[in-house]
Amino acid sequence: TDDEGVLVFESGAILQYVHTQTNGKMSKADAAAVTSWITWANASLDPICFLETPDGKVYDTGLKKPNKRLAQLDQLLSKRTYLLGDNFSLADVAVASYLLYVLQFFPGVDLSPWPNMKRYMKDCASREAYGKAFGDRVQGFLLEQLGQESPKKLFGMF
Repeated sequence: TDDEGVLVFESGAILQYVHTQTNGKMSKADAAAVTSWITWANASLDPICFLETPDGKVYDTGLKKPNKRLAQLDQLLSKRTYLLGDNFSLADVAVASYLLYVLQFFPGVDLSPWPNMKRYMKDCASREAYGKAFGDRVQGFLLEQLGQESPKKLFGMF
């Protein structure tokens, strides 16, 4: 609950609520973009990141194979540091959270097809606020995962 006793649950709803409390400081275009990214993260990115059985149990991640939406995200991130440009926003909280959770549940996922997305994930996880929110241990683990390059096999054999 907030200071007025307003109860909000579910990550997307919480981010939307925080956004409504703070978006007066941004342009209408940026405010609309934040709303769009929060919705995209919950509706489109979540099912890519976490593959579920019909009864809702996560069994794998979709980041193990090519994905058109991730390729589009990677392309967008080739031109900017964060989703709205140079400044971290609630849009990044929504999107980076899903991406970074993948590495916690499925360590070692090969992110080499999406170098800009990998850089973005590292930038988000490197933030001081991320360490405060998730703890030094989780932050260190993720940064280690993101700093490792996939081992290359010599001629595909070694």
